[in-house]
Amino acid sequence: MTAQTPLPRYAHRRGTRGFAAFVTVIVGFVVLGVGAVVLPTVTLDSLAASWLIPLTIAFGLAHFVAAYGLIRRRNWSANLVGYLASIGIGIAAYGLILTLTGMDPFGATSKLPSSRAWAEGLGLLIWMIGLWLVAARYAFKSFRPVKPNAASISYGTVATAA
Repeated sequence: MTAQTPLPRYAHRRGTRGFAAFVTVIVGFVVLGVGAVVLPTVTLDSLAASWLIPLTIAFGLAHFVAAYGLIRRRNWSANLVGYLASIGIGIAAYGLILTLTGMDPFGATSKLPSSRAWAEGLGLLIWMIGLWLVAARYAFKSFRPVKPNAASISYGTVATAA
């Protein structure tokens, strides 16, 4: 006689948290690059730079903490990804509003021609919003478990002696 051993809930959803962690790490690298490489080279007021650079670096590092939590299946990690995504989407939406209303934050600080800097900045903001949405979606709601048919189950059966 064989008895079916149930798989843990997370075993049915292996790829989703890993995918969310991968996307979160990508976003973390971009945010960390902006905070550590781009912001120090931009001509900002010293007070603004003294706040923006450490906050942006901390925000980027928080993405790596969230990705670690997702990989280790920690309960708090999905919430952290949600908070990071909402903050990031809010900042990117503000950047989109500035860019689309003519107060171009990219053209003023870039060495590229103004129209190209505007287009690349707009594309970066839209891409970041998309990444945050994808990361939050897969951190909170994973794929549905696949319902295997009984004939194809070869794992999870244990022979019991009667």
